[in-house]
Amino acid sequence: MEKSVDLSSGLPADRESVVMTEPTEPFWTENLLFALYDPKSDIGFWLHLGTVANEWNLWEDRALVWLPGDEGVLSMCATHKTAPERRPAGANLAFRCVEPFKRWKVTFDGFLLHTTNEEMAEGRARDGLKQRLTMDLDIECTVPVWDAHSAAEADTGQGTMRGQGWATEHYEQLYRATGPVRIARGGRQPSPVSGADVLEIDFEGTGWRDHSRGPRGGSTGAPWGGHVIMGCSYPSGKAWGLSQYWTPEGVISLEGGYVVDADGTLHHAQVTESPRLRELRMAGEQLPVGLEWPGGKLDLSVEVKRSLWTAMPFSLAVGVDLSDNGLMYVLNFGDCAWDGETASAYVERSDMLNQLAPETHQGTW
Repeated sequence: MEKSVDLSSGLPADRESVVMTEPTEPFWTENLLFALYDPKSDIGFWLHLGTVANEWNLWEDRALVWLPGDEGVLSMCATHKTAPERRPAGANLAFRCVEPFKRWKVTFDGFLLHTTNEEMAEGRARDGLKQRLTMDLDIECTVPVWDAHSAAEADTGQGTMRGQGWATEHYEQLYRATGPVRIARGGRQPSPVSGADVLEIDFEGTGWRDHSRGPRGGSTGAPWGGHVIMGCSYPSGKAWGLSQYWTPEGVISLEGGYVVDADGTLHHAQVTESPRLRELRMAGEQLPVGLEWPGGKLDLSVEVKRSLWTAMPFSLAVGVDLSDNGLMYVLNFGDCAWDGETASAYVERSDMLNQLAPETHQGTW
């Protein structure tokens, strides 16, 4: 990509900072997420930092980790009164903006609960053996920011960012990530990795990030029925992504997509096809992607390689819980081929599996 490309998409640099003055609006929160995957080591991360609604001085850090192959997953969640100079950060996880919309630093040092794939499929995770994880990753943003508010107002978008119940400001961006990762096996059981006690890798992967602000919870905004988020970047510099949210009645409350050319030009795109969460599968799903814009059309498919299941009503606890409406929050990484290139796509979906909303459609809510 040419260095002259404006990765900010016109957003001011202070949007990359966190708010330092306590808000007066009820349930106002600030949330940042980095999701990333290294296909060579087969390790993935979902790393989230956010303020606690109505307890703004507290930061929640949450980490979900895909271990290689069939070794299962790791998870942790903590709440911490973080000193202002360290924010955004929690007890174990910290994000630092090095250069707005271009470079970030992601670090972690803490213990996480190990859950096997079999345990994840049987129910919600139970307390047990912990494994220590340390990481020090450099993030290099590779495409311009995609702003959900601007996308919804474009001819290719639907709904409104202002009417959401989880934020009123939101943008996304794709990136490359590199750096050392170390997982030291805890407990008294032998390590599942060839008897070794420590797994050390030089992480080299790609990922998706977002930054959101606004009221979250408190029965404000559009009621939640489900959502789909997808994003994928390629070595050539090309990329695509989409986001879609709907109510329990299937009415689209927010929708938009984007395609990035190899020269770094971002085009807002209409979402013509996206995958709903209909079942829980570890791998093998073929997830359709359809995007159309004045300059072209994409019809792609993501082949799911890795999955991590969480119960959304139980604060994203790892595992399956189909009580009540069966609202599940599922994370995937998978392969997607486009014009002779194959790259790892990030996929995030939620749906009420016991009472699926109708097919998504335009309407009022």
